[in-house]
Amino acid sequence: MKAARIAIRSAAPLAGGERAPREVEHFARYSPSPLSIKQFLDFGSTNACEKTSFSFLRHELPVRLANILKEIDFLPSRLLSTPSVQLVKSWYVESLMELVEFRDKKSDDHKVLSNFIDAIVKVRNRHHDVVPTMAQGVLEYRDSSKMDPFINQNIQYFLDRFYMNRISIRMLINQHTLIFDNNNNVGNPKHIGCIDPCCDVVDLVHDAFQSAQMLCDQYYFASPDLKLTQVNGKAAGQPIHIVYVPSHLFHMLFELFKNAMRATVEHQENKPSLDPVEVTVVLGKEDLSIKVSYKAFFPIQ
Repeated sequence: MKAARIAIRSAAPLAGGERAPREVEHFARYSPSPLSIKQFLDFGSTNACEKTSFSFLRHELPVRLANILKEIDFLPSRLLSTPSVQLVKSWYVESLMELVEFRDKKSDDHKVLSNFIDAIVKVRNRHHDVVPTMAQGVLEYRDSSKMDPFINQNIQYFLDRFYMNRISIRMLINQHTLIFDNNNNVGNPKHIGCIDPCCDVVDLVHDAFQSAQMLCDQYYFASPDLKLTQVNGKAAGQPIHIVYVPSHLFHMLFELFKNAMRATVEHQENKPSLDPVEVTVVLGKEDLSIKVSYKAFFPIQ
């Protein structure tokens, strides 16, 4: 906690000084541009132009940062004043001010484009611990004051928007760096940025389940098996493929499977064998549904 306070004191003067509030107010007047996966695909596959992407992101990223900074300022004062939330805010202000430096730079200068990639990678790395740090801030707030149900609901609403904002910023940064960073060899050649045009859903289910199962075995020395059912309503009998970000789907499934396995093991510890975690994957004409079911018996009080 002491270290967090020191970091806040040292970061605050360097995060833009008197300019920062003006820049936040300026960019917060704009609304973030809605983008679909189709737009990402079209741009990345046929019209990929680094100068166009740079011109868009040097405005769009500050807009998204400024909008969430304004929402942070509307948090309850006791939550806003916690060391952890102040640290998160200082990160966002610092990132905003670094990106503002590119506002008047020429998009046809290769050095500028290279420096921009370095800058957004730095932003992404700086925000790496945003989620646990914000969570720590909420815990500090709850420990310091009595929680009001209405305020608690508003905080949860903010957190949902805050985390969605973070995901969108990382998505924009990842797309740009994966497509245009010549020094980045991490991306899958079949992907367009971080998007897989032919994402195998069942394979991802198996991968996420096995990862969660390994953790469960390490902690409980036991784990349930997977019972998988897939229904392709668009092409019967064919594998289920969608256009999606594999890492996003993997993360969601992994968290669901961890919860399902923990509940199953803890509430069936006296049974000779564990019931499987049942997963049903259904692809319809317009959407994909993944249902995770498990048996956890809670005693009736």
